[in-house]
This record gives sequence, C-alpha cells and structure tokens, in this order.
Amino acid sequence: MKSLRQVGQGLVEYALLLVLAVIGTLLILHLMGISARDVYCKVASGFKEGACAQTTAYCQDDFSNFKDWKTMSGSWQAKNGQVCTQGYGETYNKCSLSSMTANDYTVELDGAKLNAGDGYGVFFRSTLGSLGMNGYAFQYDPGLNGYVIRKWVNGKEINPPLAYKAMPGNNWNGSAHKISVKVQGDTFTCSVDGKPVLTATDNTYPTGGAGLRTWDKTDFCLDNFSIHPNQPR
Repeated sequence: MKSLRQVGQGLVEYALLLVLAVIGTLLILHLMGISARDVYCKVASGFKEGACAQTTAYCQDDFSNFKDWKTMSGSWQAKNGQVCTQGYGETYNKCSLSSMTANDYTVELDGAKLNAGDGYGVFFRSTLGSLGMNGYAFQYDPGLNGYVIRKWVNGKEINPPLAYKAMPGNNWNGSAHKISVKVQGDTFTCSVDGKPVLTATDNTYPTGGAGLRTWDKTDFCLDNFSIHPNQPR
C-alpha cells in the first residue's frame, strides 16, 4: 500500500505535468498566431451564446442616418442602412472627435464596398485644425496598386508613405470587405477580412478620432462603422 507521502508526491508530479502540457500548448498556439482567448471563445460559445461578445464600442454607426458625422467634402448620403458617396469625399465621426477618450482602439468598417473608381481610406488618430486634418490614413489604392499608410499634416498627405504593400492584380471593384485598423501606442496594424496586410509605426499623433475618405472617380458604400477597445492577444 502506498503511503500518504507517496500519494502526495504523485499528485504533485501529475499537476506539474499538466502545467507543462498547458504551457506547451499555449506556446504552440502563439507561434501559430492563435490567441488563447480565441480558443476559449470558440469553446465557450458552444455552451453559452454570446460568451465572448464584443466589448461595448466607444463609437458606432449603422447609418440609419448621417447626423453623427462632420463632412468636409463629398456627397455622403445614408440610405437603406448604408452610407454612400461618389468622387472626392472626407468625413469624420463626431463621437470619435469629441467624446472618445481612448488613445488606443480599433476602427472597423463592415461591408466596405468599392463599386468603381480609385479607392478609399479610413482616418485614425485624427484631429481637425484650422488648416485641415492632422493624423493618419490607411488606404486601399488601386492607383498605387496596393495598400498604403500615410501621415497627414494640415490637410495634406505626406510622401513618402509610412508603409506600402503592393497587391498586383488585386481588384476590389464590386466586392465588400471588412477593414480594421488597430492603433496601439505608436504601432498601427491594418487588416483586410481578418488578415493583417500592413503595419507602420509613428509617434507624431498620440490621440485623435476616425473618419473616411474617397478620391477621384470613386463610388463607395459602407454598411457599418465602429470603434472599440483593442482585444487582448
């Protein structure tokens, strides 16, 4: 018969093995780019609906109207749960400019659709001054044949861009996409349909809100807009 001491040692050894197995699994998931939270949420959602529901947004709009935006240019119109515009356009979410206090956040565009033309962009860490907008923009730009992150100073985009990635043959005309820009400290990570496509770093503007832009002959529509806390990874 085993002594109580031997039984205790066996339990301790078993517990250590379990801890090492868990640590090893977490390391493998991390290397694969999968967060423990994502795994938990997928499992938990099978037992309780909404177990990992998105944290309450700082700002959001489903475009039942367009009263919560400050339009600087363009023909932005809300209709049938979308906002659409053609040609040059620049507009800013009032909530993000006035009442949002978070410096780090994620901007998301759902159902962003380029019907025709030369591309669109999302502003972030943006403030409006007497000479124009100061901040940053992530853009899908067919004219440049790719994605670009730019800094803006007094209403003008600065060259060269902070980051650029060529996407030859990447034609978005007629297709809707989910665009997200995660702002964390001086690092900006831009994703398309859940996949990171471009990253840049800059510390010029530590605060600011978000907006939308189009240019040239663009015909653009958007279903939903939101700004929410960054998810832990």
